[in-house]
Amino acid sequence: MKPIPFSKSLSAIILYNLVPNNDDEDTILCAKGITEALRKRGHAVKKICVTEKNWRKAAQIPGDVVFNLVEDDGWKLYLRVGHRLEQLGRVQVGHDMKSFRYSINKASVKRKMAEERVMTPAFKIFNRRSPIRSYNLTYPLIVKPSRQHAGIGISQDSVVNNLTELKKRVAYLFSHYPGEVIVEEFIKGREIHVTILGNGENIMTLPYCEIGFGKKSKDKWNIYTYEAKWDKKSWEYWNARVKSPPLISPRLHEKMQETAIKAYTLFNCRDMARLDFRIDSKNIPYIVDVNINPSLNYYDEEDATIISVYTLKWTYDQFIETLASMAYQRVIGS
Repeated sequence: MKPIPFSKSLSAIILYNLVPNNDDEDTILCAKGITEALRKRGHAVKKICVTEKNWRKAAQIPGDVVFNLVEDDGWKLYLRVGHRLEQLGRVQVGHDMKSFRYSINKASVKRKMAEERVMTPAFKIFNRRSPIRSYNLTYPLIVKPSRQHAGIGISQDSVVNNLTELKKRVAYLFSHYPGEVIVEEFIKGREIHVTILGNGENIMTLPYCEIGFGKKSKDKWNIYTYEAKWDKKSWEYWNARVKSPPLISPRLHEKMQETAIKAYTLFNCRDMARLDFRIDSKNIPYIVDVNINPSLNYYDEEDATIISVYTLKWTYDQFIETLASMAYQRVIGS
């Protein structure tokens, strides 16, 4: 697949928000990177800071393509903006709001993958009334909050070796986060992320990207924690390096591609999504996360999707313009 440029100049709207007492750096940099990329390609861009007061007007600002980068706790404002854009028939890059509502409940995603026989680690879903047992799951297990994203709630304490540790971690998550808790068998092997672009029959996987864990995790769990993703002051951040392409066999590559595309289709992904895999000792790939709203932050040097784009020999500008083009063609046509 080659980059998909526009034959004419378009107007793009970038919607983002600022959350008091929260780290807005990623959202601000993402909006900045997309703006710069599209302007370099000759397109007109407006950045709009969305608030609880102006979100209706913001969704109505004229433009050929809209990037909805609003990110708030619980996604309430994001969903209001997204639904309004859909009601207005706007070209919105990425997923529809129905698919997003479903995907942010990771427990529902796990259940659907199991029902449709998409390879994912064996798991059990707990609510606040569930008796905490390991059932038929094999230790070690990893314990995750169902309604968080971006690694929130994932730390070295997330992997447990026995029932006592399991009960303690489940109790911790229930006391800190809303929703159910996912307990799944921990796959000790490699972690590889697969980004997919496209719609309908025109779907492609980008070069895979591996999270490589260094020597500092020798006596720790090789997991991509919140600290490893975001905290530049932590040893985990500097110990987890992203590289592309990984050295894998053609057979494993094909199996991962088949599984990723099956999940992409199953969850009605549009334009772009990222599937995160763990590979066990028998070279069997398991999807551990479905991200239909991956980061587009040009300034994040360790972003798996962006690094996959560079491995494809595209520039960031070409990538963003291609996303806008795919969304435009999906709604308006060529």
